[in-house]
Amino acid sequence: MGTEVRLGSLSEFRDGGLTGVETGGHRLIVGRKGDEVHVARNRCPHLGFSLTRGPGGLRYEDGVVQCPWHNSRFDVGTGENLDWVSGFAGRTVPRWSRSLIALGRKPHGLDTLSATVRDGTVYVIVE
Repeated sequence: MGTEVRLGSLSEFRDGGLTGVETGGHRLIVGRKGDEVHVARNRCPHLGFSLTRGPGGLRYEDGVVQCPWHNSRFDVGTGENLDWVSGFAGRTVPRWSRSLIALGRKPHGLDTLSATVRDGTVYVIVE
């Protein structure tokens, strides 16, 4: 069973934005839309790199984060993989080269965590 951890007040997370946070040794991303928040590990399942820092910069829109390293895209709410290794450092690469960049790794989704908002404060369950 996991432990509930306070991430901060809802107002600390920009509406429509994605924020990287670290708590108790866990690197997480928090996506907010209104009073709803979604939390996932700040780790691309391709090679484990950060989703908030890298050569392609932070890219987040409509609940979808794009890996700044290899352009894989993920739904932060569900963790679903939407596009696997479609580029490098924010630039699109030809379709034929995607398998080379993937390094034999098959598409995976994000590791999402259960989050709640109570009394204006965001909490998450971590393992």
